[in-house]
Amino acid sequence: MLIEYLIHITVLVITSERLLILMGLCDESFHFPVMIRVVFNAAAAIVITLVMSKLYKVLFAPLDLRRKLEDVGYVHHDHSVSREESIRDTQRRKKLGNTPPVFPNGWFKVADSTWIKKGQVKSVYFFGEQLALFRNKRGLLRALDAYCPHLGANMAAGGKVVNSDCLECPFHGWKFSGETGKLVDVPYAQKVPTFVSVKKWSCCEVDGMAYLWYHCDGGEPKWILPSSVTINTLKYAGKTEHIINSHIQDIPENAADISHLDHLHKPVIGSDVEKSNESLLNNLIFHSIQAAWKPPTDPNEPHRSTMSIKDNIHLSIFNIKIPLLYLEFEIDQIGPGAVHIHVRTPFFRGLMLQNVTPIEPFVQKLTHSFYVSSWVPVCIAKAFYLLETTQIERDILMWNNKTYFRQPVLVKEESALAKHRRWYQQFYSENSPRMNHRGDLVYPGKPKLADW
Repeated sequence: MLIEYLIHITVLVITSERLLILMGLCDESFHFPVMIRVVFNAAAAIVITLVMSKLYKVLFAPLDLRRKLEDVGYVHHDHSVSREESIRDTQRRKKLGNTPPVFPNGWFKVADSTWIKKGQVKSVYFFGEQLALFRNKRGLLRALDAYCPHLGANMAAGGKVVNSDCLECPFHGWKFSGETGKLVDVPYAQKVPTFVSVKKWSCCEVDGMAYLWYHCDGGEPKWILPSSVTINTLKYAGKTEHIINSHIQDIPENAADISHLDHLHKPVIGSDVEKSNESLLNNLIFHSIQAAWKPPTDPNEPHRSTMSIKDNIHLSIFNIKIPLLYLEFEIDQIGPGAVHIHVRTPFFRGLMLQNVTPIEPFVQKLTHSFYVSSWVPVCIAKAFYLLETTQIERDILMWNNKTYFRQPVLVKEESALAKHRRWYQQFYSENSPRMNHRGDLVYPGKPKLADW
């Protein structure tokens, strides 16, 4: 309101002075009193600052886009109910199918490294668990189960980093080692019960991101999460974050589903699948995509798979194809939760770091961090990134609404899908949790891996 008021005064000052002069009521030397001039100058400065701030954000600032679960990936056909109610009904009625376990074993991103500073404690919720993430006095990242085994206090809500590498419960001051999770001090007890501990999670930080190792049996990490070889030569251009209502395996399985690329992703513009044909550009400009998914070739790295995409964007007029842009994507899947997507265009090189982390069963957090050649203007990078984001959001509509078929009907050309499922089952083990028919999380003794 204050800004609008000042803008109105600015306009009034300018128009009123000129009007009085044009009407001959005062000469060219006429000026309003000093106080009005001060207000006018202040209003002008605010307007200029706001405009420059907007221009800076558009031209130079990275894009950080966060979508909530209900923002993307749902249709609203019954207008007799609200959109929010329609989404809730879709989520409630979704047929999950006979799915694999809900949490695979592997490395998963839980935060950006800059989010948690030395000596800070942060609360995070993943894998259906409340966790306390903290950085000790030496700068090392630690993660413990958040609930104190004493009386159940959440140590991420008011807890402190003490004694260099301990997490102190805010309720009674019990202290747990960040390195081992063991109880090391009870300030009012003569003897510390040394058998008491909380679960300690293995952590690592790669490419400015914090990862936790999940294993249903508490097993140690089976591989080291590598850094991208090109990230140090590129600059950060932005990040998107989406919350998705699907089984986690649906997301990486897209890599082996080659046939969907030339159908779902054929339109260039827009994330609304139902309205793609209403756009003039989408009736003139198309993707023509060739892709291939490959299982691992290095026996020492069975947790990695690759995919290559060649995308010819062309203008089609009277069935005559006019090439516009050629894109190449080299994709490296590293375990169930991390993907390095290397982008090559005729004009610049790019990198997208994709991470998917289970928040709880059938709710996933999907992030993409985008980096480009250092000389590329950020506004150009953001335009390219937004176009890629709309393609991702077309997938999200599928994931949010699909069910899982253990034995889908496939044609010969879709053999990569079956190969991908066989490759992915290595991330489950005998006690990997899954949902029963009542929607409860259970840890079966010996599920049949071949059924996944």
